[in-house]
Amino acid sequence: MDSLFAQLGNLLQGVLALADSGFDGVNQVLGLVIAGVFAFFLMGAWGGLGSAAFGAMVVHTLVEAVRPMLDGGAFALPDLTDMSFWMTRLALFLGYAIVIAVFFFVRTLLTGGFGRRRSHAH
Repeated sequence: MDSLFAQLGNLLQGVLALADSGFDGVNQVLGLVIAGVFAFFLMGAWGGLGSAAFGAMVVHTLVEAVRPMLDGGAFALPDLTDMSFWMTRLALFLGYAIVIAVFFFVRTLLTGGFGRRRSHAH
């Protein structure tokens, strides 16, 4: 049983380390703008947090792929077969989930949506 708890602790540490590195990747101007757009304009409810974080991660990846073209370079697809590429995407997803959740929470506080009940039309 101690071995199971040790393995779960190691897994949790790994996920937290990924989230920390993803938060560092999002905590830049590009990431904050993308997260703000998704949190303030595209996310309608807390249930959409996962899809908003995924969409923000995809937009971030596309911007990273297109940015060299703006500097006069050639377009290059990322190496989709490299495991570090996917680990970076997972880290970005977790980072965006954290930042979008914070922004959406602030949005609900500012708009009075926190704790408000919606009436359903029958």
